[in-house]
Amino acid sequence: MALSILGKHLGNSRDRGQDSTERLRFVLDTMPNARHGLFNPQARANILQELYGALWGSHMSLFLARNEAPPAGTLLSEAQARSSIKPPIDSVSKACQHVFKKGECCFRCKDCAMDDSCIMCARCFYATEHTGHVVTFCISQQPGGSCDCGDPEVWRYPINCPHHSGAANSPPMHSQSQEKRTVTPITHSFRDSMGKAIGCAIDFLLDVLDYSPEDTTLPTSQDALAAQVSADPLQKEYWAIVLWNDEKHSFDEAVAHLQHMTGCNLQQATAVVLRTDEEGRDVIEVAGDAKRLLETAHKISTIDLTVTMRRAFDIFREHMAAVIIEWLLDLLQCHVGGDVAILKDLVADELFSPRRPESGFLYPEMAKQYPEAHGGSRIDWLFVYHPRLWKRPRLNLKQIYITVLTMNQRNRLSVAVHYANVFHRIIDSYLLVDREAETSIKFFALDLFTVPSVAAHLVRENGVLKRLLAVIAGFFTNQISNKRIIDPPDYTHTMDVEAYPFRSKRYMPIFSDIRYICNNHSVQKIISNGTDSTSKFVTVCAMFMGIQPNKRARGNHVEYESDSWINVFNVTLSLSRVVKAFGEAFASSTQASLFACIEVVMSRIQRVCAMEEARLDSNHYTPISFHTVTFSQTSYKIVDFDVLSGWVSFHNALHWLLAEFFKQANVLADREESKVQSTDIRTFITSHFDESAILQIIEFPLRVIALIAQVRAGLWVRNGFPIRGQLVHYRDFMLRELCYDQDLFLIQTAMILLDPDLILISMLDRFQLRNWMTGDQTHPECEPSHLAGLVEELLFTIIYCVGDPSNAMNLSLQAICRREIIHALAPGPISFTDLCKRVPERLIEEACFEHVLQEVSTFRRAEGVMDTGSYELKYVYFSEVDPFFYHYTRARREEVESVLKGKLLKKGVKDPIILPTAYSIPNSPYSRLSQVLTSPVLLQIIFYVIQNFVDGPPLTEGAVSTDAILDQAMHLIILAITQNGEAFTSTAKSHQFSDTTLVHLLCRVEAREASKAFRPRIRWCLDRMSEFDPSVHSLRHSPEVKGMDSTIEAKKRAAKARQDAIMKQFANAQKMFLDAFDEDDEDEAHQPQSDQTNEASEPCILCQEKMDSQRPFGAIAAIHPSRVIRYTPIPTSPHWNEVLNNPESLDQDDALQSPPDDRDKSGTPSPHSLRFGTYASTCGHMVHYHCFNDYMEAIRSRHRMQPQRHQPECLERGEFICPLCKSLGNCLMPVAKPISKPAKSSSPFPEWLRSLGIELLRSAPDRTLERHQYISGTGEFMFWAAEDTAWPTESSANDSIDDISSTVRAAVAMISRQSVALRIRPEPAYGERGSGLYIPEGLGSYTLSAIEVAYRGTGVHGATLFVDKLPETAGQCIRGIVATLSGIVAVYFRTRRLAALESLRLAIAKRLLPDWTREDLYRHPFLLRDPYALLFECAAVAPEFIPNLTCALYYAILLRTLFGLLQHFMVSPPNYTTALRNTRHSRIFGSVAILLKSAARHSAALDRTADRLLETLGEGRVEQLLYAHTLPALRALLLFAHSVCPWAIGPGTDTETCEYERILNALSIPFPSELHNHESIQVLLAGWCTHFAQLYTIASGDCIIRLDYPGVYHMTKLPAILDLMWQGNDLALTCTRCNTMPADPAICLICGVLCCHQSYCCRGSDWSQRGECNMHTRECSGPIGIYLLLKRCVVLYLYGDSGSFASPPYIDSHGEIDIGLRRGRRQYLHPVRMEEIRKCWLLNGVPSAVARRIEVQTDAGGWETL
Repeated sequence: MALSILGKHLGNSRDRGQDSTERLRFVLDTMPNARHGLFNPQARANILQELYGALWGSHMSLFLARNEAPPAGTLLSEAQARSSIKPPIDSVSKACQHVFKKGECCFRCKDCAMDDSCIMCARCFYATEHTGHVVTFCISQQPGGSCDCGDPEVWRYPINCPHHSGAANSPPMHSQSQEKRTVTPITHSFRDSMGKAIGCAIDFLLDVLDYSPEDTTLPTSQDALAAQVSADPLQKEYWAIVLWNDEKHSFDEAVAHLQHMTGCNLQQATAVVLRTDEEGRDVIEVAGDAKRLLETAHKISTIDLTVTMRRAFDIFREHMAAVIIEWLLDLLQCHVGGDVAILKDLVADELFSPRRPESGFLYPEMAKQYPEAHGGSRIDWLFVYHPRLWKRPRLNLKQIYITVLTMNQRNRLSVAVHYANVFHRIIDSYLLVDREAETSIKFFALDLFTVPSVAAHLVRENGVLKRLLAVIAGFFTNQISNKRIIDPPDYTHTMDVEAYPFRSKRYMPIFSDIRYICNNHSVQKIISNGTDSTSKFVTVCAMFMGIQPNKRARGNHVEYESDSWINVFNVTLSLSRVVKAFGEAFASSTQASLFACIEVVMSRIQRVCAMEEARLDSNHYTPISFHTVTFSQTSYKIVDFDVLSGWVSFHNALHWLLAEFFKQANVLADREESKVQSTDIRTFITSHFDESAILQIIEFPLRVIALIAQVRAGLWVRNGFPIRGQLVHYRDFMLRELCYDQDLFLIQTAMILLDPDLILISMLDRFQLRNWMTGDQTHPECEPSHLAGLVEELLFTIIYCVGDPSNAMNLSLQAICRREIIHALAPGPISFTDLCKRVPERLIEEACFEHVLQEVSTFRRAEGVMDTGSYELKYVYFSEVDPFFYHYTRARREEVESVLKGKLLKKGVKDPIILPTAYSIPNSPYSRLSQVLTSPVLLQIIFYVIQNFVDGPPLTEGAVSTDAILDQAMHLIILAITQNGEAFTSTAKSHQFSDTTLVHLLCRVEAREASKAFRPRIRWCLDRMSEFDPSVHSLRHSPEVKGMDSTIEAKKRAAKARQDAIMKQFANAQKMFLDAFDEDDEDEAHQPQSDQTNEASEPCILCQEKMDSQRPFGAIAAIHPSRVIRYTPIPTSPHWNEVLNNPESLDQDDALQSPPDDRDKSGTPSPHSLRFGTYASTCGHMVHYHCFNDYMEAIRSRHRMQPQRHQPECLERGEFICPLCKSLGNCLMPVAKPISKPAKSSSPFPEWLRSLGIELLRSAPDRTLERHQYISGTGEFMFWAAEDTAWPTESSANDSIDDISSTVRAAVAMISRQSVALRIRPEPAYGERGSGLYIPEGLGSYTLSAIEVAYRGTGVHGATLFVDKLPETAGQCIRGIVATLSGIVAVYFRTRRLAALESLRLAIAKRLLPDWTREDLYRHPFLLRDPYALLFECAAVAPEFIPNLTCALYYAILLRTLFGLLQHFMVSPPNYTTALRNTRHSRIFGSVAILLKSAARHSAALDRTADRLLETLGEGRVEQLLYAHTLPALRALLLFAHSVCPWAIGPGTDTETCEYERILNALSIPFPSELHNHESIQVLLAGWCTHFAQLYTIASGDCIIRLDYPGVYHMTKLPAILDLMWQGNDLALTCTRCNTMPADPAICLICGVLCCHQSYCCRGSDWSQRGECNMHTRECSGPIGIYLLLKRCVVLYLYGDSGSFASPPYIDSHGEIDIGLRRGRRQYLHPVRMEEIRKCWLLNGVPSAVARRIEVQTDAGGWETL
């Protein structure tokens, strides 16, 4: 029904009654029963008819003209798009509002965006300037989210989008010629009427959802089914089964299951599944038999498909609700009288209006269930009812909200307030109920919380932050009742890490919401103003404190290694990020507020640690107690705890928050430095907390550090992998900065708050090293190696605390990035991915990170296929590298130190020493850090570390390196001297330990021979100490020191002498060996070389035995069907310009000749332009025939043993994998050497022709051979046909069959039987003699052409001819085909071989000479034969013909090209080609006009065409086409001669000449311009032309000559940047088969067609259900397919029923591939990688590439469905 009829029926108010809304409600209420619960397109159209009619009443003309009636069911926005009534467009929209679909491309500019949630659509991104910015892009994995363009609050500065900025300088959106559009005024009564209609529809929608259940549980019985709440007043027993969408089942699985369980056919099941995927759910069946339907529903749900069953009445109403939502969304895109704002305002007003309680019967009950929405607006109810909807209505509602949200600031704030009112219920549904989390309304929070003004309002007025914290507290303590999180929660409730909340992953967005809120500057002011927010946050953090503690296993290994720690660490990662953001919110706080919050955190930590609050598990923790210890005759009161026997947890969120507060306190110190009354943090803390309290506060981080040391020392090995995994994750780059670094910083801070000796004693006590540092090296539980590991970790912690003040120095973000990058690059050049693993994750997301990286490093681009880009630190920045950087491991530290010393050695520094840089922290409490270096306790630690390892027993093998520990100790000494040289020297000289001082100990160690590695550093330390105290110098003068240098020099001289003697002896032995080897080579050089290989230089790759004539052997080869060769396009084709622009020489790099932008897509427009044949290739590896049979039997056995695996080879096709290189093969090819040069040089061409003619006249006919020739008159031999029935099969004859050649023939025969329809050559019927593919042409000629094609556009680089750079396998393959033809001849003529060879030679000569065309067997014109096939035949039986035959074939090809061009322009007029009169190659061809006319004069039709061609195109254009099409043929002739008889190629000529001339000279072929001097050639050409013209005159259809494409074969032209594919390119991204934009598009790299990858919409209808990529492969390139999966950024190879993925031709700006686009960086086309894919295609490498990948993995198959 048309809308015009709809208007006539509904538009008249007198017909409709007084109140259209009452009628609308009546129609909506009664429609389900009126239509018997069957929802269909007609019902949808009827609903829309009623809705639109109620909306416009009698004012339809304001929406549509009366003569513009769209079909029934059409949306108003679609009708208005085609209507003559248009809204004014004289202004630019302020906001984009584009809602992203699944699979759509979105962009993010880190430099422009305020945070990582700000994204742009492709249209806005390409319209704005982002040059030099850090840009990422991604493919939306789920629908939802909107473009932020036009929203000023989310950008650092205006981005000036011309579409949405509204700026004065924006370009006009319409032309001046466009007529001015006006707005028709709307009356208030009509406006109110429209509002009532919209409100009525929304009320009905809410009433429907009142009856919809939240969960999708299938009733277990008929009673439960009948007990369901229903809105049907008649309670009809009419039911419906509904299938819901999920992401767990594949299309095939769901379709097959529906067919099996419901009995429907394939088309019906497929339609249901497709609608379910698109809409989110679909009705399977509607019927009245409840029992049967319930049984069917339960059967369907057996594989966990989500199925529901309810009354058809209610299901119909829910579909009506979906139509209403679709209608509301449509109204937002419509205009009334040209005004686009009216309907938007009306929809927004009705959404914000209160819901009418009287509209629904269940409203009172729902109001009790959702008290937050009771009395609220309609949008509140829509928010809480969102989980009751399905995919499509959810997405439509989300788009409605976004449209309303972006209308104005008032709407944005209103939506946010309403959302916040029911936010707790939204979170409940998302975490506990919602089955479609990806479309949950929870993610709408991202559009609200990231807007500063909205976030501040919600935090201040609605308490969103507190409510989020309450949700986290209730959820993780499992305080859940009736699928609702209890609010407010009990904060004292215990946590169970094994419970569902920790296993769930849905909590992560909740933490992200808090982080987004805290990152807003407006919210940060609220958080940092007072302690209220901090108190709430501290309470939540305290709940996670100390969870999942660990205790060392003694005696026995732990019985059960739980993996729950993984879930806990996932929670910790999310929580620690929030802690970081919350702490950074105080960067702009006042000092008083920050100090108050620090006091809150410290007080809570103290109470928790003292067990005053019931936070820690009493089964694992006890209140902290103290004990007094004596160290160096001084007593210290410290915490009493043994990490080896107690429980220790890695999770201390409160301490991480405290550390972040301390960092912010240091930030405020600089800002409040000028204030007179500013309080130092140390003064404040010490005035509020005593020494014991502070020790309690730092106790948990200290335990963690000690635990790490013990685990690394090997004391927790019996705890298994979990403890090691926790340690690795704790110090991993993702958690390191958030957790581990915070613990270290707290210990560092404690050293400035308390006496550093007290902290050092506490560390010694926790590390179990207190006694060890007094000289007692025994321990009741630790071995010496364990103690050494503990010492190393202790020194590492001390070095950080006293030597790394970076966290205390208030570094800027750029300075932090700079420091981390410099230290990450110091070991050497690394890729960007490896760099990201060495720096904190948070820094990588910062915009300044990559800018700093470019500043401090040099980037080396990726050159080769396997290369990646790498960054190398610039030389000037090595001075900032600290080898003891606290993020370095021991191995990395040694590596960096070696690099730094190497650079100093290059400068000429002898015995280089890496000195730390002195630091200064003025006006900061952390300025006291340097005083720790003069601590007596630290001095004693250094002393005993050196003494115990110098004088103690050596450590066992595999233990910690003694040198590494001594290196740490020496670094502490150097650091102390650098910072406080005089004070440290005084302390080191005066304090005695074990009756000596540290200075005396250093002097003694310096004189030891075993300490020479440390001598330069010791010497430096003593020299500096001597400067502060000259008496130190006197302690160093001992006899041992004085004589030390001379002893060392003597030892060096002796070692050098020994080395010289050894090298001289080695040189003599090497000379003797080379002399003997040269003599052997000379002997071998004098041995004669045979034509056939009786002995191979390489052994068999299977048995490793020598290969000789005793046992047959061959090279592993593969023969595959191919359609790689293309015919030249017709002049009307867009590819014709490629032929005209063909390069002059094909042996130059293609990039130097024709830039990719200068050519169109190289894909073939039609499969008819491809030539079919068989393509042979070989890897060159050789095996014995009997070894090959054994290997094949082993493969068959593997297939039987692994029936479920998708194997890399197909036994039905005779395939196997090369044992050495894993290439795919299906036969063994004979191994042959090039033909030896005959003793007598070949005759000149005229003499050769004359003698050949005389020999033919003298010869007698060979009737036996004639029986083997085709009766069609081609002169070809039937025994070379792949399916010739005369091939011997009797067992008696098998003894004489060439086993190797038979494998080649069998492979070709198998392909021949399967490709009858693809071959255009006339053949005998199947079962007759000579049937099947003709091997010289179908295999030999095609392989020769394909190899030549593969090397077009490849530069020779220093060589004269392109064949000089060819791999040996190419020639080996060509010779193998020739040897196969010879082997077949030997089988057929085994009794008269010599006579047969002579007859064959003469028969080939008869084909060549025109004088013999009168014989019936040779009546077919020679020019219609494939010239390369004759070349292979001749090489097999008469190789001495090849030099002269090459010349003859060149001229035959020249004539074929001329006739082919004439036929070409007969079909397509030459008018499409521009004329060219001037010639360029007259030196080669002479007059092309004379040549053309001479060839065509024998046929009147051809002669007329030649005249027209020369007149239209000009002689220059014809010459150009002749040159282009004959150059590849010359290259093929040269390739064959180089492979078979290289002696026939003359010496190279000047490389300055063109390739054409060089090849003619190399093959000794006279130039066509010199034909007047070669009468024999003229006679030969005249005979060929006459014979051709005679047949052409009689049957021109039988004389068609198709020319091969002469240019460089390119793959599909791809954009320089991958994301440019989405730049307004909807048509190019549309599948031509289903006419939709695929969710996963795949571009065929061979022809450029876009396909649906792994999509059900384009599946084949045959039994195999092949995917579109597989179907297109058969239409396009035959057996192989090469596709670029755009959104996965990966190349797909297809071969047969197999496939594999390969690296894409794109890399990012850092020179790395990004398969799956997981990193999100823009991808740039890499020419070298693209060339590698092209070579793989042209060299027949795709089958082997697929087989190699499948062979190394367990593949399940299914590639045919792609």
